[in-house]
Amino acid sequence: MKVSIVGVGKVGVTVGYSIVSHGLASELVLVGRNQQRLRGEALDLQHAAALHPGRISVRGGDLEATRNSAVIVLSLAESADKGGHAMDRIASAAPNARLFKEVVPQLARLSPDAILLVMTNPVDVLTYATLKLSGFDPKRVLGTGTLIDSARFRSLLSAHYEINSDDIRAYVLGEHGESQFPVLSAVYAGGWHMGKDPIVKHAFEQTLTAAPEVFISKGYTNFAVASAASMILQAIRDDSHRTMPVSTLVDGYYGIEDVCLSLPAVIGREGVAQVLSIALSAEEQQQLHRSANHLLDVNQKLSDVWNKPAG
Repeated sequence: MKVSIVGVGKVGVTVGYSIVSHGLASELVLVGRNQQRLRGEALDLQHAAALHPGRISVRGGDLEATRNSAVIVLSLAESADKGGHAMDRIASAAPNARLFKEVVPQLARLSPDAILLVMTNPVDVLTYATLKLSGFDPKRVLGTGTLIDSARFRSLLSAHYEINSDDIRAYVLGEHGESQFPVLSAVYAGGWHMGKDPIVKHAFEQTLTAAPEVFISKGYTNFAVASAASMILQAIRDDSHRTMPVSTLVDGYYGIEDVCLSLPAVIGREGVAQVLSIALSAEEQQQLHRSANHLLDVNQKLSDVWNKPAG
């Protein structure tokens, strides 16, 4: 499986290392602005690959080098001097959307059968932009979304209840941002409904501060989101049909249409095999609509980016 990573900053490189260490590709292409650094990262990852099972070819290149990729990971972001804001996801929407407009149509032309995995924030807005700019089937365009938030949520619950996090079913849905919400009505472990325990809601409140805490402490986040991308890539490679909350096009779920946000999705070789229509409480439905309306508003303000031709 050929995987290309477009945008080789701290997140992109960490995804590359995860791909190498888990043997998630037979060929890995790195695309970035700084060619000297790109060469160094590719060489370093190729050397690392020699210490892991399996064979993988790693190289740096330009957009042309991504041709015929099975999966393209989009982790490129505009620099701060051009409007990028690492801490403020929504403030980065316009500059990053314009950057995607320069790149995504070319990637789609070079790899018309690829799955496009969006990591750049605001991930829901840029997943929607990628869908529009590529013209791909919605099942082949997805974002990491609230998979990382759900993992943080489960991690906190696991620590409190002393239950393995793999045995806890707990989803954070909606926007990967301030309007996200926990599906308390569907938090279970071993058939035990945990969602009514006040501790669960408190754990979610801690989840909201997790990313800012990491960012303030080290200046960026990379390991958790790269692990989320790796989990998605493995499900695609193995066609495992694993269920995970990812950002995907919503079409009629509780009356919501034409927006990308996170819902539980089944991931396989074709990308999003299906989106699960889980039952939400009345309060959770309101929270989902709040999240959707917020993202619809941002998308509307940026619609010229994907509706007007480049040039």
